[in-house]
Amino acid sequence: MSLATDTTHDLWSRFQAIHCHASREEWNALLTLAQSTANDAFDTRSATRQAAELSVHRVLYALYANAIVAPWEPHWRDVDHFRFVQLRQTLEHVWNEAEVGQYANFLGRLPDAEHFESWANQHCETHRSNLFHPLFSFLRDDASREQLTEFLVQETPFDVHFGDILAKMLPGVYGDAKTEFSKNFWDEMGCGDTAQMHRQLRVDMIKSLGVSGDVHLLEIERFCVAELRLANMYFHTAFNRALLPQAIGMMLATELMVPGRLDQQIAGWRRVGLTDQDMSYLIIHTVVDVEHAAGWMNEVVKPLIRKNPSFIPDIALGMARRLEHAAEVCDYMAGWLPTLPRSELVR
Repeated sequence: MSLATDTTHDLWSRFQAIHCHASREEWNALLTLAQSTANDAFDTRSATRQAAELSVHRVLYALYANAIVAPWEPHWRDVDHFRFVQLRQTLEHVWNEAEVGQYANFLGRLPDAEHFESWANQHCETHRSNLFHPLFSFLRDDASREQLTEFLVQETPFDVHFGDILAKMLPGVYGDAKTEFSKNFWDEMGCGDTAQMHRQLRVDMIKSLGVSGDVHLLEIERFCVAELRLANMYFHTAFNRALLPQAIGMMLATELMVPGRLDQQIAGWRRVGLTDQDMSYLIIHTVVDVEHAAGWMNEVVKPLIRKNPSFIPDIALGMARRLEHAAEVCDYMAGWLPTLPRSELVR
């Protein structure tokens, strides 16, 4: 099932057909198409912007997600080949310029290091993507089992890769920041219990709802552009070392925002009959994310900006991208989910 009005944009179909040993002529043609498609995707005046952006984010997500797959897995594809890296960087360059242009000054006047914590908390607490967005009252009070399931599935592109994205951030970071990164990663790893790994808990939950555990690789066309954009934003900063401060800002905003929003989803799942054991993936994050929000702020962000205040704009840019792209997800889902079947609605 595709959520797009135009599912045939040429870049996505051409990408699916090409392989790393294709001829130079085929690759040059694809790279030329990638450049023109990216230009359309991030040009607000382009008549084909919507289809182009969907195509770009499908390709980027496929490149990022497949770069994490182990080579012994059946869905592995050698996207580390320099041709695929060139394709990724072509798309990233145009996207990055558009993102910086749109969000670099989005949060207004920036604070100094001393006042950063209160400033960041205030922006996250009052942002329109927080728990007072109409989406969350809908999930809590009205959504059917199918609608809640589809929302959970749509969040897969980022959620299923959270531990891997965090792992990409670990190299070269030391001291208290390394400790906090590691604590977060250890929680993601179920504190050493394979069955309690957060990725595994998530896969178990969606499988129990009748959805493939490999949906993120096998059904990329199922995901709306807003969800792909959100996931690609984290991948973009984790795969490009110069953007690590942005990634830190994104993670900070994520941990500050998630728990209250999850409470609304959990209430909705209980309403349609799931037990707490059925949704342990969601419940565990209402506890650990509160702890990690404090850890990211006190052990990572504040020490970094006290020592290097020049990174405040990059961290703020990461926060702005995360908040606004999450809001776009909320806006889309609030309009689309109510149109899905409601046959299993339980009040």
